[in-house]
Amino acid sequence: MSEGVLVAVIIIGMVVLATALQRVTGMGFAMMLAPFLVVMVGPHSGVMLANVLGGVAPLLMLPMVWRYIEWRRLLWIAPAAVAVMPLFGWIAAIMPQGPLYIVVASAVIIGLSISLLFSRSSSQIDGTGTRLLTGVGAGAGVVLAGVGGPAMTVYAVISRWSVVSFAATMQPLWVLLSVTGLLTKVAFSGSEFPQLPVWFWVGSLAAVIVGLFIGTKIRNRVSERLVRRVVIALAFLGAVLSLATGITTTVTG
Repeated sequence: MSEGVLVAVIIIGMVVLATALQRVTGMGFAMMLAPFLVVMVGPHSGVMLANVLGGVAPLLMLPMVWRYIEWRRLLWIAPAAVAVMPLFGWIAAIMPQGPLYIVVASAVIIGLSISLLFSRSSSQIDGTGTRLLTGVGAGAGVVLAGVGGPAMTVYAVISRWSVVSFAATMQPLWVLLSVTGLLTKVAFSGSEFPQLPVWFWVGSLAAVIVGLFIGTKIRNRVSERLVRRVVIALAFLGAVLSLATGITTTVTG
């Protein structure tokens, strides 16, 4: 088995797991895949591939969660995220990838830590300003590192967003941000899309369907409290992996 085939097979296997996590928690697909894709196929190509795959799973998931989506929150978060993508796409194109990952991951870890400390109180922070800032964080994260989940996790914690509604509302947002993030990367960084065989795309689609089936089975057996903990853990994991990727890229680059 050639190295290229092995990489493609590994990615397909990871897509199954990432899709199952996305079905259970509402996020985690890009956070799990992006850091590994960056290492396996390169910084720009990895983020672009994460954007494509990260749009397929939530698109197929939409019919399952449609009735739980809170469109009013998206009316502020989504436009803010899309609006800042060109700016951060330009920043990603002119800055070295290693230091960029380190800055983004560090900011995410600090934000998550603060939100966890805040979650111990009974206060709630929400409103137009909070949602706009959340959108900015999500849009920036998708373009710079291929992940927007950590910013959404911080908002979910401080706004006391219910797990069911959060998981549902994330799906149309991920579809929008994945498409916009891909177009932004193409516009500012050029076409560096990884050359992968047709069977990889067919296998990835099959992997998404299998992951959705597994995730649906699991979701019906876990508590909301456990799901919330998994979401926060995934956000931290994505940030730590991005930080490790940034350090590795800086040292070896």
